[in-house]
Order: sequence, then C-alpha cells, then structure tokens
Amino acid sequence: GDAKEESIEMILSLCELKENGLLDKVYVMGCLSERYIKELGEEIPQVDKFYGKFDWRNLISDLTSQQLDNDSSFERVLTTPPHYAYLKISEGCDRRCSYCAIPFIRGAHKSVPMEDLVDEAESLAKNGVKELIIIAQDTTYYGLDLYHRRALAELLQKLSEVDGIE
Repeated sequence: GDAKEESIEMILSLCELKENGLLDKVYVMGCLSERYIKELGEEIPQVDKFYGKFDWRNLISDLTSQQLDNDSSFERVLTTPPHYAYLKISEGCDRRCSYCAIPFIRGAHKSVPMEDLVDEAESLAKNGVKELIIIAQDTTYYGLDLYHRRALAELLQKLSEVDGIE
C-alpha cells in the first residue's frame, strides 16, 4: 500500500510539472502500471501513456518514433558506480503469500539461463565491473524451472570464474 501511494504521488507530481510547462510528456511504466493500467488511465488522464512492466519495445518506439523488431538488443547502461552492478537472475515468484502482490504483477518464477547470465557478467567485467549483486524476488528458487533443481550454487560458481569478477 505504501509503495502504491508513493508511486501515485510521484506520478501526480510529474503531471503537475507537465501542467506547469516543465515537462512535455509523462509516461508511466512498471508494476503499478501493469496491474492498474485501466484504473490509472481513468484516474490520471494527464499521463500521456501507461506501459506494462516489460513493455520496453513500445516505450522505446514511442520515444524514438522507430519500430523495433524482436531481434533488437540494447547495450546495458550502468546506473551504479562503475565497480559493481546488479545481476537479475530470475523474475517473478511461485509463492502465494497473502500479503504479497508479486506473483500477480510479475508472474510465476522464471530463471534466466546460466549461459546468458555468464555472458552478461563477462560483458560487465569487460567494462570494469568487479562485483555482482545477485537479485531476484526469490533467489533460492533459481534453476527449478529450467534445470528441475535448485542451481544457485552452480550459477555462483560459474560467475566467480568470470575474469575480472572479484
């Protein structure tokens, strides 16, 4: 509830900036937008467009007026200091805790294949990253969907072997 309220307050403050001529457009993307896209559109019509949590292609197409194909890939931009980066190893959650909306918003647990994570770690290391911060909604479930076993220890071993990662 607090996160929802904080997000709505931020959206409203950006809409106010738009009304005062300090912003041209307001786009909203993420979990809140994914879950309440219809309601938000009705309640905050000052927002130019709402996007779902993974609707990157449409957002980028709208921002650049270019249609992106499915093969388009994007180079990662670090928003952390250059010595570390977050590495998301999975998305979603299979647990249905009564207080949590993650399974409804993010969907079921889905692991990123080890090969893709090692490739990303190698790319990050080539750009000076030395430390990886592994993130997921539930790191302990890593691998169950892909490898039918928990594979976090194996993934960590492979990542620790990447040149440059300390």
